[in-house]
Amino acid sequence: MLVKTTDLPLCRSYLSCVTSVRAALIALMVLTVLAAPAQAAGTIRFYAIVAAGGSVDAMARIVGEKFGPLVDATVVVENKPGGGGNLATQTVARAAPDGLSLLVSGNNHTSNLSLYKETGYQMDDLIPVAELMRGPAVIVVAAQSPYQSFDQLLADAKRRPKEISFGTAGIGTASHFAAEYTFFTAQVKMTSVPYRGSGPSLTDLLGGQIPVAVSSLVAAMPLIKAGKLRALAVTSLKRWPGAEGIPTVAEFGMPGFEQLSWIGLFAPKGTPAATIERYSQAVKKVLTDPDVQRRVAGLGGVAGELGATEFKKFVDQDYVTVQQIVKSVGMKPD
Repeated sequence: MLVKTTDLPLCRSYLSCVTSVRAALIALMVLTVLAAPAQAAGTIRFYAIVAAGGSVDAMARIVGEKFGPLVDATVVVENKPGGGGNLATQTVARAAPDGLSLLVSGNNHTSNLSLYKETGYQMDDLIPVAELMRGPAVIVVAAQSPYQSFDQLLADAKRRPKEISFGTAGIGTASHFAAEYTFFTAQVKMTSVPYRGSGPSLTDLLGGQIPVAVSSLVAAMPLIKAGKLRALAVTSLKRWPGAEGIPTVAEFGMPGFEQLSWIGLFAPKGTPAATIERYSQAVKKVLTDPDVQRRVAGLGGVAGELGATEFKKFVDQDYVTVQQIVKSVGMKPD
């Protein structure tokens, strides 16, 4: 920016002239700072609540890859499993509200408050930024399993109450809730084996350590497509786009049944509203990218559509729904 001499006030003395010039220079410096391009935010950490390989991890990496350049930052995904997501959530809840520590979490963000006596956080400790993805859970077995269909599994479970175990991504996770609600509705009793993410549970399923797993479709889809897993049913109301060959739980005598998982981005309480809005808009731009939508669909999900305001309303309602399910199913706090 140029300052013309005609823009400077007339001087009546040496002192007044020096004072006027100094004031003009200060004004120029301020304008220069305001006009300067925004500095890079630095390194933003996406704390994923599960181990590498699960749906939360996958979405953190897909979104983070394109989110960073939009906010002039480098995004690093840090997997912090433990406590069904409580460890990562506590970390972000206690972080400085500077926009550099964000949480990538799912349904257990709301469910843990009903399932754990101590979570180390409250709902209002984090601010919803944006919905990243939503999709169904899927009940899967290894390709060599004797269970060829979901009704075969249910029939065996009725004959042998609590003898058949199923793996989930951890207590309070979307897969845990979907499993408990599914088997409760089907009136069978099975034994839950919580893991630290869908990845580890599916690894043990393939290794024969557990006979059944309930996973996000996102995490299981690559193994289903590879022929290593057999999908018995999905928890969406209708057959899911891209997975039309997998029947729904509702088709097995449970009409109207649906239990979807979601993944979202959260920031610590106290993060400036301007930062929340900037990040929310950046996520929206990422999720409307055709390449990102293709990748999410390839994993078995659909890209999220909710910005900060809408996502907060969604999360608040989900918390109410979770409490109702916990009461109906009889799930106990850990």
